[in-house]
Amino acid sequence: MKAKRIAVVTEAGNGLGNTFSNILLKNNYDVILAASKKSFELLSQDAGALQNYRLIETDFTSEKSIIELKSMISSEYGKVDLLINNAEIANGFGQKIDQIKIDEVREVFETNFFAVIRIIQLLKPLLEKSDDPSIINITSALGDVTKMKDENFCYSNYCVMAYATSKAALNLYTHMQCKEFKPSKINIHSFDPVALKNCTHNSVVIQEGVKDEFISLIKKAKPIIS
Repeated sequence: MKAKRIAVVTEAGNGLGNTFSNILLKNNYDVILAASKKSFELLSQDAGALQNYRLIETDFTSEKSIIELKSMISSEYGKVDLLINNAEIANGFGQKIDQIKIDEVREVFETNFFAVIRIIQLLKPLLEKSDDPSIINITSALGDVTKMKDENFCYSNYCVMAYATSKAALNLYTHMQCKEFKPSKINIHSFDPVALKNCTHNSVVIQEGVKDEFISLIKKAKPIIS
């Protein structure tokens, strides 16, 4: 059997971290699930899952906390083969311009955007120790400007300014980072895991077709720069 690859998955509230971890476990990965406080508390209650992956409490808005995560990974695993930036939060649903609180927008960007840059910066040396390293940034169609301009798109009238703009920023950042990494061995991808059968009910359940796409991605599909 091939040696297991080391994956780091981040989780801050969308509930997908555990799902991604279970898929990775079934595909020959050792998994470190880094979770922020509320997610960490919820995941800590699942004794069965804890037997399978390593759960680490991490504050993604704190450089010190991520440095501590990096130090643990470095000393115990020595490398990272796959980094899944899944940690995200949302707030301010339905708020119009007069209701928007700048501090809440800043809070969303700290986790959904700036934390991704921070964790890639800090874990890049460990990714470079892998023979075939990859990064997957979990995005959302709400951050796709073209789709949001389409009146027929189911989310086009959703008023989630902070979340949508943070994902739009993440999409462009991923594209720019892909170009930077192209000469190196690090591959970076965007992946939107949520496919809804109808657009009136929000769900973060990964449907089978989307799960297959994710499995294909972790099995070393190469990124495409559009």
